[in-house]
Amino acid sequence: MRTGTLVLGFATLTGGLLCLSAATFAQAVNPTPKITPSENLAALPPQPPMTPGVEHLFGDWGGLRTYLGQYGIDVLLDNTNEFAGNVAGGLKQSATNAGQVGLQVDIDWDKLAGLQGFTTHTAIVGRYGANLSSNIGDDLTQVQEIYGAGGNVVAHMVYMYGELSLRNNTIDIAVGRMPTGNDFSASPLNCSFMNLNICGNPKALVGQPGGLTAWPDATWGGRARVRPTQDTYLMFGIYQVNQNLYGVGAGFRSGWLLSGSGDTGVEVPAEVAWEPKFGSDSLPGHYKLGLGFDSSSYPVWSPFATAGASGGTGQSSQQGRLQFWALADQMIRRNGPGDKDGLILLTGVAHDSPAATFVYGDEVFGGVIDRGFWSARPRDTLAGMVSFLRVSDRLTDVQQIDEFYGLPLANGATGVQTGEVILEANYQIQVTQGVSLMPDFQYVIRPNGQGNIPNAVVLGFRSHIEF
Repeated sequence: MRTGTLVLGFATLTGGLLCLSAATFAQAVNPTPKITPSENLAALPPQPPMTPGVEHLFGDWGGLRTYLGQYGIDVLLDNTNEFAGNVAGGLKQSATNAGQVGLQVDIDWDKLAGLQGFTTHTAIVGRYGANLSSNIGDDLTQVQEIYGAGGNVVAHMVYMYGELSLRNNTIDIAVGRMPTGNDFSASPLNCSFMNLNICGNPKALVGQPGGLTAWPDATWGGRARVRPTQDTYLMFGIYQVNQNLYGVGAGFRSGWLLSGSGDTGVEVPAEVAWEPKFGSDSLPGHYKLGLGFDSSSYPVWSPFATAGASGGTGQSSQQGRLQFWALADQMIRRNGPGDKDGLILLTGVAHDSPAATFVYGDEVFGGVIDRGFWSARPRDTLAGMVSFLRVSDRLTDVQQIDEFYGLPLANGATGVQTGEVILEANYQIQVTQGVSLMPDFQYVIRPNGQGNIPNAVVLGFRSHIEF
């Protein structure tokens, strides 16, 4: 009786904190997601989640996980570590290591207190290490997706929100402190790769202040998702826009500053999806179209800006930014029973408008993932990807003018920026339950979108442990 009371007290305390920040209810779309940027699938039952069930190196923790599960409490502790070195090209040859320790707590309040369909979710991470891309000279993207945005603090709050699932899981509502990219423009397949260009969300959508936010940075917001048929859904939301989100202040670095300081507007995203299963093998596919509008005002890229970047003197501002995305993936050969056990093709495009205020203009990517291709190693995965990230036309034009007049270039660049291409290939080895290792190769063409930085050859290694 006393132990049960302690469990209830722990869950009530966690849930109370969530309710203060969310005041809403829900059922988890993926009850046991991994602690990585895009492991939550933007979908609802009855289609099962694409991500395999979370494994634990230490199994049932001596019966503790089963015991907590009786009360609807699921706890995950994991570590992701990424080592990378550029063996050729870039500004200089070097190697760095970066990583993340994560804690995730999900509570099913139906089991705990009889609140049907009500669940709460909390994720906290601590990130560490250094960014190899800065040594390469690349600020457009990162070869180690796990680096950055967490502020190098011990406990960075990623999300704290609640969900309510209604009408047999056909309606799902989430409100609280959460990244927009947890649900919109998301795919659990994208973090099969170590480069940040598509891991989590397409970089063109989330790689700048304002607008769509991505793991591990959250703002206040909410979204509703409705499934009119078994294989379609409609989703829309509204989120706070805070341009100080990536600031150096302690509150922003840690993610625990919950006030509206720095608010400039709202982000209103919408997404529609079709999730069919084809043929006798039930080959799953996901096809998504989305649109996001940010009501904030942003400085326009202007030549002769004395700061050498957007925000210099004499610059005008423009209100409203629009983003568009289209994502698709389709399994074309099944290797096993799971929704990721097969040969999967994926592709996507993303666009930002107006070019006058964005760093990024467009992104196009394509890839292939083959899990279980080797019958002797059914849980290993081979993956390859190519991505093109184009810089805003307006920014390129402004830099050309600055260069002509011998001025510092806008956006702090050392050469005119046009676009960058990423090639990546990797092989993920499932060593044992809860442990995977992944050798990785990347080739970065025109780092930072500049022609004056040599193409970089990067060798990397990722480890992931779920305790």
